[in-house]
Amino acid sequence: MLQIFYTTLFLFIFGLGLYIRNIDNDFFARLIVGKTYFQTASLLNWDFLSYTPTHRFIDHEWGSSLIFYFLQSNFGDKGLLIFKAIIYFATFFLLTKVIFLHNKNAKMHFLPFLFLINAIPSLLFTTIRCQGFTFFFFTLWLYTLEKVRLENNTRLLWILPATMLIWGNLHGGCAAGFGLLLLYIIGEFLNKKPIKKYIITFAICFAVLFINPYGIEYLKFLLDALTLKRELITEWQGSFSALGLKYNYRFIILLIISAILSMIYLFKFGFNYKKINKTKALVLIVTLLMAIKSIRLQPFFVFALAAFCYNDFYKIFTKKLPQKIDNLKEIILFGLIFFFVLGAIYTTKMQCNAIDYPILEVEFLKANKIKGNIMCEFHDGSYVAYKLYPNNFIFMDGKYEEVYPNDLIYVLKDINLVKNGWEKHLQTYPTDIIILSKSYEIYKALNKNQNYKLVTQSPAYALFIKKELIKKNFKAPNANGKYYMDTKFDTNIDWSVE
Repeated sequence: MLQIFYTTLFLFIFGLGLYIRNIDNDFFARLIVGKTYFQTASLLNWDFLSYTPTHRFIDHEWGSSLIFYFLQSNFGDKGLLIFKAIIYFATFFLLTKVIFLHNKNAKMHFLPFLFLINAIPSLLFTTIRCQGFTFFFFTLWLYTLEKVRLENNTRLLWILPATMLIWGNLHGGCAAGFGLLLLYIIGEFLNKKPIKKYIITFAICFAVLFINPYGIEYLKFLLDALTLKRELITEWQGSFSALGLKYNYRFIILLIISAILSMIYLFKFGFNYKKINKTKALVLIVTLLMAIKSIRLQPFFVFALAAFCYNDFYKIFTKKLPQKIDNLKEIILFGLIFFFVLGAIYTTKMQCNAIDYPILEVEFLKANKIKGNIMCEFHDGSYVAYKLYPNNFIFMDGKYEEVYPNDLIYVLKDINLVKNGWEKHLQTYPTDIIILSKSYEIYKALNKNQNYKLVTQSPAYALFIKKELIKKNFKAPNANGKYYMDTKFDTNIDWSVE
């Protein structure tokens, strides 16, 4: 039966991944870094894509860039899609291992487990992102620490510093590992258990973190990043903000059910501080507070909840209809296999469409060889630069916290919202071309502006060019959708020809 569960889970993740195959906005920046390293054997320390002020930057995702570029350049879209399925399946597999540590006789049913891991879109309904590595390593650390705590298998602690050497060079989310280890130190201290082994492991992991291309500067960057304000970034909004309530209703439902289960537990057993496992409680409470603070941090609470409380959710799903649930499992398995087969047949390419990216506007500039500085939304910056460098430079891209002055993203916001002084900003940072979302207020303002002219637009984006750059005759962008799918990773950035 367990084999059926794992097969169902893998097919679901794999099949869904073939349908949800959009490309993350920052993925193109990762490819640039990876390509530069493989062609020059050096990492980018300075941004060469922008016309605005930049400074030497610490790339906390440089290792991920190498992996992504290697997969894309050698195995194409299929390699990326398969890798995505493997990394997420491995993450959820480790969660089940924690569940079995707490209950060796736990019955793994697909529906209650899916309800937990599907509570937030950023877990399953996601693209390839560097944070996928953090998800995997976080669950690996959680499994290791629980095995050490429950079975006193201290020898396994070597896994933490060994994986920190990798994790620390793949994603700045490695800070979550230190946070988790710190919670175990505090929790086991409150449980009146020996904590020396955890403290030593923490110290070794911290020392290992210095093994990176940037040395101590990397640690300084991580500290700055942890305290950086990101109120303009969607995924860093609070879970109970207007945006969080709108797009993360499943997570809110999960919180409500969790609260009900907690009240039932307290009502049934009462509050007995001595009987509470302090480590387990701390991990759940702290990750919950993190999740409430930011949408981006929700996965860590879901991981902890799935690992520690799966059996409680299992009882909800199976208390009244256990036999029907068992029968449904076979039907679901068949449906998912069918779902996977369809996905494998009809979808094999990563998707880059005109709704998510200004592909038509970029192609217009490329076809007409229009040079100049381009201002676009920061999350589109990597794609625009990837496709148009060296003929064009961008205002900024998704490396807002690594490369640019802290106030530059607020300048971009003022321009998009047509706040006082927005035209002055365009003079301070000389801008020849503007690619913008038609939902922004600047779209209307530029239509009335004397300096810029609308030359083309798609359902989601519009392209404005300074009037002195306007030609009498423009070539229309390619109208073949397959062309954009086949050329989405084409770029003129190539260090091997210089």
